[in-house]
Amino acid sequence: MRIDPFKLAHWMNARKYTLAQTADRAGLPHDDLRRLLSDEDRGLDPAQASALAAALSLEPAQLAGDARRNLTVVHKSADEMQASRRPIQRDGSHFYNYYTLAAPEGRVAPVVLDILCPPDRLPALNNGHLEPAITVNLGPGDINGRWGEEITPQTWRVLHANQGTDQWIVGDSYVEPSYCPHSYSLAGEAPARIVSYTAQSNVAPLMAEANSWSPGAFEEALKALSGKVTAGPVLDLFLARRVHTRTSAAAVAGLEPRELEEAVRAPLSEHGIDVLRRLGRALGFDYRVLLPADDQHDGVGKTWTTIDDSRRSARAWGTYQAASMASASHLPDLTGTFLRVSGEGNGADLIDHAENHYFVADGRLTLEWDGPDGPASVELGPDGSAWTAPFVRHRWHGDGTVLKFGSGAHLGYQDWLELTHTYEPTATLRRGRHDVAGWGYDN
Repeated sequence: MRIDPFKLAHWMNARKYTLAQTADRAGLPHDDLRRLLSDEDRGLDPAQASALAAALSLEPAQLAGDARRNLTVVHKSADEMQASRRPIQRDGSHFYNYYTLAAPEGRVAPVVLDILCPPDRLPALNNGHLEPAITVNLGPGDINGRWGEEITPQTWRVLHANQGTDQWIVGDSYVEPSYCPHSYSLAGEAPARIVSYTAQSNVAPLMAEANSWSPGAFEEALKALSGKVTAGPVLDLFLARRVHTRTSAAAVAGLEPRELEEAVRAPLSEHGIDVLRRLGRALGFDYRVLLPADDQHDGVGKTWTTIDDSRRSARAWGTYQAASMASASHLPDLTGTFLRVSGEGNGADLIDHAENHYFVADGRLTLEWDGPDGPASVELGPDGSAWTAPFVRHRWHGDGTVLKFGSGAHLGYQDWLELTHTYEPTATLRRGRHDVAGWGYDN
């Protein structure tokens, strides 16, 4: 098993064990552990890896090395996408074909779907999934979308393909929340496809943790979070953890109980924000968590953007034309943009704080990027796709259309909230990257 030296050093520091103590607990020679913390040797047989993990109260996977440490760009040709085709039989018919787009191993990847359910048939609903998504009609035909058992204007709607001007804006798009049942059928005789950009869910780690909670603890969590999560119930949870009542917390912050109650009722008022800020400072919590989200969804949780909406957002960005897909402030990490690339000159540099997924919808385009060994490039035609890592400078040139998607797989908005609180964030990141320094008590 390949051991990641940085994970090993981190856990030795976190557990407060010296190199000698860790080696002795694991039954390993001290020199072998030193080699694991260097570039000389990172391998152990399974029994040794298990012993090392047990010495640090870990699972072996928590020390496992990543052979793809220096990922910058992953790309996939149209032929490679076609090779990933898998037909889905549903409700007694050939319902979809699925295709996987480019992504690193172990990451959530977007998919393209051939919509095959005929227009005269009500498409059977799926069960939804944890990850939120942006869905875009790639055309050429229109698609019926379904989001509930009862058919209403909110649960049944046509996703239109662009049959008019600005063909690089390929179709309607919408944002879909977690566990929203959905399904699609053709809306006419023309074939149609969608791209479903299924993004990393920020609550996935919580769900993984909750899987190991006792039934009683999970039910207590549900009671604490029942209904819409608002300032009052969340504040009470924060105060209970600090063994405070609202009255005692107000006194510590130099507030009148009446002021705190008014702030809870109107957290976005000028007075409410000031009171909650003072309370958070006095008790040591982030008052921003108590501010309500700006919901932008309909009754089933989806947020829609029509072709005309996207047209109205069209703008020049460097050498590109850009137009926005559906987005929602309550899912701030989920982004989508139509990009029109034209001309053989160098495209404008794109450098984002989070990962990108790209899908070539039209034309032949070249993606260039600044790789660890110098400039690199790949040519991609229709149905080609690519993934770029955070802060990798890259650019497109050629003549065509590419769909640009983003998720919160570092840096997401939760990371930004944390970084705004971090003491000397640049120094912290410099120290933390590739850190194998002991915590200071090794001889």
